[in-house]
Amino acid sequence: MNELIYSKIKEYDPQLNDFEISYSNHALILDDLVSLYKGRNKMAKSESIKELTYEILNNLLLIKNESIRYVKFVVVRYDMISRLFVFNEDYSKVFFDFIVPNENNSQ
Repeated sequence: MNELIYSKIKEYDPQLNDFEISYSNHALILDDLVSLYKGRNKMAKSESIKELTYEILNNLLLIKNESIRYVKFVVVRYDMISRLFVFNEDYSKVFFDFIVPNENNSQ
């Protein structure tokens, strides 16, 4: 599974080198994620977090429009950065990714 995920990430972002991945191999219900990000967007205090949650929500809704019911998350870490990649259930397609905010980049 690791090899498949690494190859799909490299295919999605060929500039990405020397990174680590972590994943649970647990499918997430897309409807639940849409509800979660709607709530996160309403509760966001900073404008940058509000913009990020809005972008994620829009991407999740686009996936939902493709009649996708489940997705899987993979966290990629490199150079003190974490990116969350959203895959389909069998890891054959990356739908989108985003940089996970931390104290240094959430402002």
